[in-house]
Amino acid sequence: MKIKFFPIILSLFIYFFAQNAVGQDFFVKKKYRDWTVYSSSSNECFLASKAKRTASYFNSREVLGKNRQNSFIYLSVNKNNKDYTMSYFSDFPLKINISGSMNIDNRKVFGLTALSSNENSRTKHALINRFMKEDITLLLGGNKLTIELQGIDGSMLVDQFSLMGFTKSFNYLLSSCN
Repeated sequence: MKIKFFPIILSLFIYFFAQNAVGQDFFVKKKYRDWTVYSSSSNECFLASKAKRTASYFNSREVLGKNRQNSFIYLSVNKNNKDYTMSYFSDFPLKINISGSMNIDNRKVFGLTALSSNENSRTKHALINRFMKEDITLLLGGNKLTIELQGIDGSMLVDQFSLMGFTKSFNYLLSSCN
């Protein structure tokens, strides 16, 4: 079941964040612990990691039985201007115009914005706001990344990602991809 969703997730990521990569097939280039480097035939690359723990809360109580197993975080680098783009894909529709957060080891909190082409859309994507080169240092030295966003049903979605393997995958991305 998990394998069926991955091509959809990957296709959506390509559509939103890689202008030159539209229509290209990506493959696993290298895997380090919880992070994977993906590459295309033209050597365009990005990092991805799957959530280690997903949970949903409604009125401060965890909602059991909500099948949430396919949440991902992505990082791409534009080497020309040293610009970083970090995005999140949820396996549950997100509420539009509600702020969320990304927390790195309780050291820095970033805002999240759900992406939507129109108001009636049931979006599952969010973009991390104001992510800069200096913030990579937090990821390189971190252990855990936590995403909190409100679902379309009013529940709070809390996904935890491991940063184990991030340093090696990031260094590999910088050294071997365009």
